[in-house]
Amino acid sequence: MSGTGPYDNANPVARALGPAVRWLQIACGWALVAICFATLYDIVARRLFGHSVQGVNELGAYLLAIVSAFGFSSALLQKAHSRVDFLYPYLPKTVVSALNLLTAVSLAVLAAISVWQGWHVLDESLLFDSRAATPLQTPMWIPQGLWLAGLAVFAGVTGACAVHATLLFVRDRKRLDALYGPLTVEGQIEVETQGTLPLDAEGKAS
Repeated sequence: MSGTGPYDNANPVARALGPAVRWLQIACGWALVAICFATLYDIVARRLFGHSVQGVNELGAYLLAIVSAFGFSSALLQKAHSRVDFLYPYLPKTVVSALNLLTAVSLAVLAAISVWQGWHVLDESLLFDSRAATPLQTPMWIPQGLWLAGLAVFAGVTGACAVHATLLFVRDRKRLDALYGPLTVEGQIEVETQGTLPLDAEGKAS
């Protein structure tokens, strides 16, 4: 990976979409901080004042699903998704490139299916004006809509990656493997440290 941010600046898809994904990631982080403080207050209030804040657990569950959906895109651009790649060193270069392309396309298809199914869930909630069977009686279209938005962002990012990977498979398979193949050990270290470790003369983390 290259660049000082969490995403690979050598990848034009990451350069174009990374800033927006990063801001969404930060917003989700602040939402998690807020729910943590709400949970802390709920615990303290129960112990000291004998009352609780209604709906903290419910909101936390919604937030988990929403943040996870938005986090998929950030994980993709950081190559943080797990890859089973122990056979890669033993395979021909052409097969490796084909597998990297298949990975990008398969993930895009999976994301598209997720959006399609997510829309059916949201559409049903809107049709029947579904509400949570809780004291808050939350209209389900609100958390489901935010969850679907996260899946839609993921579908957009995976779609762009799949198109780019397809073009590289035709034009430059070496670059395809570099941008969409599994991370090297040095790449994994750089992702985890976000480029804060010094590099030696060979470009390896020291």
